Amino acid sequence: MSETDRVLDALPEWSLCIATLNRQDALLQTLSCALDQTCPPAEIIVVDVSDDWQDSEAKARNLVAGQSMALHYQTLDVRSITVQRNVGIARCSKDVIFLIDDDSFMFPDCAEEILQIYAADPDHAVSAVAATLVPELPQQATEQLMPERFHTAHAGNVARGSLRGLLLNSSFGQWFTRKILFQSKDEIFIKYEGPRDTPVPETIATRFDVVPVAFMPGSAMTVRRDVVIAEPFDTALRYYAASEDIDATYRFGRHGRVLQANKARLHHYKAAGGRIRRRAVMALQLLNMAIFIKRNAADPDQFRGAYRQNLHRRLLSEFLKDLLSGRFRFPQLRGVLEANRQWHHVWARDIEELEVWYPELQRRILDEG
Repeated sequence: MSETDRVLDALPEWSLCIATLNRQDALLQTLSCALDQTCPPAEIIVVDVSDDWQDSEAKARNLVAGQSMALHYQTLDVRSITVQRNVGIARCSKDVIFLIDDDSFMFPDCAEEILQIYAADPDHAVSAVAATLVPELPQQATEQLMPERFHTAHAGNVARGSLRGLLLNSSFGQWFTRKILFQSKDEIFIKYEGPRDTPVPETIATRFDVVPVAFMPGSAMTVRRDVVIAEPFDTALRYYAASEDIDATYRFGRHGRVLQANKARLHHYKAAGGRIRRRAVMALQLLNMAIFIKRNAADPDQFRGAYRQNLHRRLLSEFLKDLLSGRFRFPQLRGVLEANRQWHHVWARDIEELEVWYPELQRRILDEG
């Protein structure tokens, strides 16, 4: 056995868990990249609520044919990423779960880089490890699995990113986008349990290129199975799950350090999905934060003032975003106003009641657009 084989054999087995909806081409590319890992998954779980999920399942099974890992493919009656993820997690049997999006393309050594960190942490001081998002596509992202419509959407994302980059190049631009326009997770998320500032274990810090983080993007999450079982995704966010990844990964920090592995590269393609009106997006993003506080904070009322202040600051930031983007119907500002009308109702309800009541509020806001 070669030294490389011995290293790989010492790594923990991992499950790949993907929730998907109507993005077959991106899903197949994500699976292809996972199969090309130097340390491939021991099992793949896909929870697919697409219109053509049977066709996607057949193509996924063709991809996996001849491989040693198991493929568990299922559908649900409920179209909800939080429900889908929780159902998929329940089927995972390995100690480490990769919870990536259906358009997350891993570079060939991505899983190996992350698993080495878990393997070096027998005391479980690290609860979760994020991959690092990069703009480059991995070489195995083939033309056959990426139709032209995805290339077109991606080109638009790159162009918009370059325009944002002009502003971000200056220190004032960075401050303005972070503090005034709320383009930072640290600004939009109220840390209802305070900062996560425990040190990185020395055995990890001295061996690996990692940085501590409070949050992980939903496109690049990995976590120990026992941690995510204890901290499931919030199913009250049934119809629009904005910030569900931020909240879940913040709660992962209850169980150990959350790290980002700088050498574990992953490209998030951001394939086109369903469009939701800006007013509804903004209203639900803000109301979801109220749900997180109400359901998870030891004393939600302690954060009532901080939440109200956040709403007031967003009135300015979303007004400026609408104005600078030429959206003179001010949809994002109107979303803040809608959240300001509704958040008191969230606070007034019992935690158990929110599980039924809040999805209905979400649906009504989405229907109103």
